[in-house]
Amino acid sequence: MKIGIFTDTYNPVTSGVVTSINMLEQEMKKRGHEVFVFTTSKSIQPNDNQTLYMLNSIPLLIAKQYKNRIATFYSREIAKQIKEIGLDIVHTQTEFSVGAFGKIISRKYDIPFIHTYHTMWEDYVHYISPLKGRNIRLKRLARTISRAFVRKAECVITPSNKTAKYLKYKCKVKNKPIYVIPTGIDIAPFKSSNFTEEERDNLKKSLGIKPNEKIILFLGRVASEKSIDVIMDIMPSIFEEHPDYKFLIVGDGPSKKDLEEQARKLNIDKNVIFTGKVPWNEVPKYYNIGDVFVNASITETQGLTFIEAMSAEIPVVAKYAPNLSEFIHTNKNGILVKKNSDFKKAIIDVIENENLRKTLIRGGNETAKEYSIEVFGDKLEMLYTEIIRLHKAKKELETKEEKNAQKKTIYKRIREKLKNLTRIKK
Repeated sequence: MKIGIFTDTYNPVTSGVVTSINMLEQEMKKRGHEVFVFTTSKSIQPNDNQTLYMLNSIPLLIAKQYKNRIATFYSREIAKQIKEIGLDIVHTQTEFSVGAFGKIISRKYDIPFIHTYHTMWEDYVHYISPLKGRNIRLKRLARTISRAFVRKAECVITPSNKTAKYLKYKCKVKNKPIYVIPTGIDIAPFKSSNFTEEERDNLKKSLGIKPNEKIILFLGRVASEKSIDVIMDIMPSIFEEHPDYKFLIVGDGPSKKDLEEQARKLNIDKNVIFTGKVPWNEVPKYYNIGDVFVNASITETQGLTFIEAMSAEIPVVAKYAPNLSEFIHTNKNGILVKKNSDFKKAIIDVIENENLRKTLIRGGNETAKEYSIEVFGDKLEMLYTEIIRLHKAKKELETKEEKNAQKKTIYKRIREKLKNLTRIKK
């Protein structure tokens, strides 16, 4: 199978979308499929396989702190190369420039087109305009763009039920199958058995943390939508009772300076440690020195860091959000708090209550298996196969009634197969 992935965001940018694409690319290649990535210039290939095609692009001035780029909507040269490749399926990962190119290619060469809807853009319009009244119009525009983009897709993939409901009810996407397929991760590198106690202690020492001190860990993009400031506000009362606790923030982003200033104003900067960006291959080790993983964001569409933490046997404490409640169940595999003030008790309980810790670690491990890269690969490979089969069948059928009947049959079969593949792979 020859798979074309069309994305505005790719390596070296760090984001959940890029992680999802990397996992997809890695797993499909492992299964013997050919994967071709079409993206913006200034991107890099993560391995030696020459399957990366870059459209001319310029920096996106809106939210430039994320180093995003916007590409030309068409490249005659790359379109010619795509014709020679003979793609079996077009899988777009963005609603903008390179995604539009993918749609054009789909129509031009009669290739089935599916789309993964990663981001609920109306949660991010504050980067464009801080004005509340204008934000309402921008949110409506975001919904219109989302609805228009997926109109011609054979189907839409979302990482969570929350995103699927958003598309269906807020964006008014109708008569279009929406399949929930959470991004899979390679859980093996995060396992605690990969690291010795000495390695953990050495990393703590390099950060100025003593072996016996407890670590409250946040790992991810340091940006306003992650609500790290909410966690920071709780820290003074925690440190007052437990001066041997540290708040470790791993990652970089536009809010880092503001959070450093917040820590100074709260007079807790001695107990708060910012690592800045760390190399990806070092990330699992940072998880494995944490005693509890915290996140107060309510804008996550999936939140891969929660699964990574569970894989590393770090109990999770997070702010309640509908999508998180799909896989985090309080006192079973993590803790979801309804109010910000509840974070303190939950964090301390997880660190101090050994029985609770063991329960959450055990439950988290089982949950992480459901989100393995193998399960992710099984679902996407099945979906690609069925959509390609549908596309070929529609060419052979003559009447609209026959085509609609075939659609219903295959869409139903996809849903049934997805349910079966959702079972945990031991």
